[in-house]
Amino acid sequence: MPRAIGFLFDMDGVVCDNMPAHEEAWRIFFRGHGLEIDPRDFRENTMGMPTREVLRYYFKRDVPAAEAEELAASKETLYRELYRPTRAPAAGLVEFLKSARSQGHKLGLGTGSKSDNVTFILDGLGLRELFDAVVDASMVTRGKPDPETWLTLAERLGAAPTDCIVFEDSLLGEEAARRAGMAVVAVATSHREDEFRHAAFAVRDFHGLAPDRIAALTAPR
Repeated sequence: MPRAIGFLFDMDGVVCDNMPAHEEAWRIFFRGHGLEIDPRDFRENTMGMPTREVLRYYFKRDVPAAEAEELAASKETLYRELYRPTRAPAAGLVEFLKSARSQGHKLGLGTGSKSDNVTFILDGLGLRELFDAVVDASMVTRGKPDPETWLTLAERLGAAPTDCIVFEDSLLGEEAARRAGMAVVAVATSHREDEFRHAAFAVRDFHGLAPDRIAALTAPR
C-alpha cells in the first residue's frame, strides 16, 4: 500500500470558490467605513489573513479584540448572505477527498476563518466528515503567512511536515506552507498560476485530479 500522505486544504477559495463573495463583502464593509479597497492589494497582502489582521491592515491601527469581534460579525454576516445562494464544493472535490481517503491518506483543513464560517462551509456542504482534522483561526496565535496553521494541522494528523502537501489559493498561504517545509499545489481561483512562487503546479479545481499524482510530490523514503 502507498505511504500515507497528509493532504492539507485551505478552505476559502480551495474547498469552495467563495473568494468573490468574501471580497465583495469586504468592499461593502470598508466602504461603509469610508474606505475603498484595491482588489489587487487585497488579494496580495490580506487574502488568507485572520479577520482581525485584515482590519488592522486597512484601518492602519490596532483593533482591540472586542471591537474586532463586533466588526467581524458584521462583515461575515454579509459574506454569508452573499454566498449562500451559490454555496457549493469545488468541482471534483468530494470525489478527490473520497479517493484519497480510500488510499489511506490523511485529510486536514487549515483556515484563517473563524468557526462560524467553517460551520457554514463544512457543515453546510456536508464535508466535515471527510476531514480527519480541522484547524481554524481560534486554534492558532499567528495567522498565515506564519506556518503555525499548517504545522498545527500536521501535528493533529500525526504527519511529518515533509509528508504533507498543501492546497492553497492565496500567496500568504503558499508562503506559510513553504515556511512549514511542505509542498504546495496552487489552486488558481484567486491568483493566476504565474503569481505563485513555490507551488509544484497549479490546478483550477479538483476535477480529474488523482491522489497518487499529488502524493508523488513528497520525497520518497
